[in-house]
Amino acid sequence: MEDGFERLNHDEVVSIEPDTFNKLNIAKTFKVRDLITAIKEYIGAAETDEVNLYTQGLNCEVLQFSTQGWKKGKVRLALEFCPEDSESPLDEIFQRLKQVEN
Repeated sequence: MEDGFERLNHDEVVSIEPDTFNKLNIAKTFKVRDLITAIKEYIGAAETDEVNLYTQGLNCEVLQFSTQGWKKGKVRLALEFCPEDSESPLDEIFQRLKQVEN
């Protein structure tokens, strides 16, 4: 989680601004799996092999900065979340403890 983003579970719930997705048939508040389903329906992938891009992944090769040469594997799409306030809830407790000690 180097950049602050963390992968969301398919059963977690997201609430967005009302006009965020104008072309997708999805409510303002939805489970991650509902967004993935709406995207699959929008691009017409529900009845093709492309549906695996959201589940078990598609076979592919990747050329990464950290490795030499192509690496075979699978690629899959996921929804990630980055909180605006990335501080740990414990940070405030630690700060208060420091103040009490001084």
